Amino acid sequence: MPNHSTAICILGMHRSGTSAITRAVNLLGVYLGERGDLGEAGPDNPEGFWERRDIIDLQARLLVRLHRTWDSAAPLPEQWHTSDKVLPFKEELKRLVAANFASHSIWAWKDPRTCLLLPLWKEALAGTNLRCLFVVRSPLDVANSLNKRDPIALGKAFGVWFNHYLTALKDAAGLSSAFLSYDNFLASWEPELRRCAASLGIGWPQDERRLRDEMSSFIRPNLRHSHSTLDGLRGVPHPVRELYELLLEVSAQPAVPEARLRETVDRLFRDFYGYASFFQGGLDSPALGQSNLSNAEDGLTPLRPPLLKRTLQRWKKSFRKRVGRPKSRSRSPGPAPLADQDSEHSAQSRSRGQARKNPQSRRGD
Repeated sequence: MPNHSTAICILGMHRSGTSAITRAVNLLGVYLGERGDLGEAGPDNPEGFWERRDIIDLQARLLVRLHRTWDSAAPLPEQWHTSDKVLPFKEELKRLVAANFASHSIWAWKDPRTCLLLPLWKEALAGTNLRCLFVVRSPLDVANSLNKRDPIALGKAFGVWFNHYLTALKDAAGLSSAFLSYDNFLASWEPELRRCAASLGIGWPQDERRLRDEMSSFIRPNLRHSHSTLDGLRGVPHPVRELYELLLEVSAQPAVPEARLRETVDRLFRDFYGYASFFQGGLDSPALGQSNLSNAEDGLTPLRPPLLKRTLQRWKKSFRKRVGRPKSRSRSPGPAPLADQDSEHSAQSRSRGQARKNPQSRRGD
């Protein structure tokens, strides 16, 4: 890629309005691809998705390789993008970009999966001026919209929303970024689009009349079927609400308060990553859901921070000292003692260990 090339990454959760924003950016002269490269409109998005089929295909396959799907609520393991298993995808992405965007000075792409996979793009686009446009929509509105399209429970939808935005914010550190509220965009698109275009270095068309005609042809009230207020988010989990309020704050300001943004994002992600490690088996996809063993086989760092692992080991050691090892009985073996759960001399504990390690014996998301 030529060094003068600028790539605009449009980030946002599924059903957050990224399709409409991507089309608006395209109307400013930013290249997305040829018509045949883009997916067709659907019943749930009659104005079009404005995303490339090849990018969707690549990122969907990569998520499968990482034992995730688009609606996973669990964060990916640390340093997943450095795994040897990811290298073929990285090389494929480089070829895709070189073949389709090398001759364009400014281009953009949109696929919500990029929220989870941004480090791959940062490495593949080394030497390119990469910038991000975050599209912000209420987690409750996203959850309601998802529920109409897919049988996703409200609680899980909040988790998927949180994972997408928090992961993308963490990985976008150091990149020039703009934030746009979908609700504000629908209410008054021109000032919102002007602000973001100026922030990202996107030129404004001289023929403003044509732009307004094009925009008015697809910016309509029926693009939004759910509209909630902050007061309506009282039942939303606190971390989700806190992140949404932060996103609204930075969307309403001309300049992003970088220090406050980083502090909040880093704190929320540390907590999220730590807590998610307790529930990894239940958060992974049941169809793909591989345990830490699978991650180890793939060369991926297991989702268990060293501090948490040491803490669990200390608890186990303390419990052994307090309780001791119960003597086995010849007639009734009873439940396997905690200290012997991994012993090769206990067939019963072996079977339990196998049940715990078999990801297909439990249902996840």
